[in-house]
Amino acid sequence: MKKKLLALLLIGISFATHATETITIVNPYGPGHSATPAMLRIIQEANSLQREFSFQIEFKPGGNQIIAVRHMDAMPQNRLAIIAPAFVENTLKGDLNQADYVPVHALGDACWAVISNKGNEAGGIASLRGEKELNVGGVGFGNATHLTSLLAGEKYGFNPFYIVFKSNNDALINMMGGHGINFVIDRIDNYEGFKEKYKLNVLAASCSRRLDKAPHIKTLKEQGIDAPYIFNITVANRLMPADTRNRISKILDNATINVGAENITQLSGMSPPVFDKIDTVTYYNKSIARLTVLLSKFKSQIPER
Repeated sequence: MKKKLLALLLIGISFATHATETITIVNPYGPGHSATPAMLRIIQEANSLQREFSFQIEFKPGGNQIIAVRHMDAMPQNRLAIIAPAFVENTLKGDLNQADYVPVHALGDACWAVISNKGNEAGGIASLRGEKELNVGGVGFGNATHLTSLLAGEKYGFNPFYIVFKSNNDALINMMGGHGINFVIDRIDNYEGFKEKYKLNVLAASCSRRLDKAPHIKTLKEQGIDAPYIFNITVANRLMPADTRNRISKILDNATINVGAENITQLSGMSPPVFDKIDTVTYYNKSIARLTVLLSKFKSQIPER
């Protein structure tokens, strides 16, 4: 009897040792956001690769992306959060403390398109010269879309009026409906089926390279606008043990590699830095530094919430 009890105890200990820990990745957007399909595919692959962690996604939009980060902070041992450019504005304003967060995975830059119902494709961003004011749609004050419009407005003399939406695609749909939005950055796939009906133009590629589906359209940088790109980075609270963070980071990177650059581009138009052999921390530091410079430059033009 004692031997049976000992055997059962050992089995119980073994099961507890190998129990799967649930890791929730908190998304600051809604399920319809353009980057979601790629992230869901990476999570699916990560779960198939190993049994130590079970990854799942939870959507917590709102609050200029602060709600998602705070939700992670409430349970830092087993939650991560996706951040985007608005994270930098939130840290500069003191709403979040950058030192509290550590990057663990990068979905990377969005290779998306600058879309407008003004101007023309041949002239690119320069064709907006002469506009007095343009209504710009995006997901948060001080993010990549906002800063791109400020840089373009500075160069070509128009005033961007920024309006916050739940997603970039929501802003594009507003433009299609003729409800006032004139300038959006979104996936070119979301534009292609509607360009004729709604007289929309791709004015630039918001990417480090030209878009495969519009190779004739110059990048923002080629047009003299050194704008940041929309990025998605997954971070952990520093209270999550370093060893756990490192294991999670490796799993998510391996899952990203397995899914493949082409699939991720097709799903969400994103370009993970792992395919350029750039580690997550280096990518994070570079992305944050660029945004910090621009947010300081345009501080007076970014409204208080």
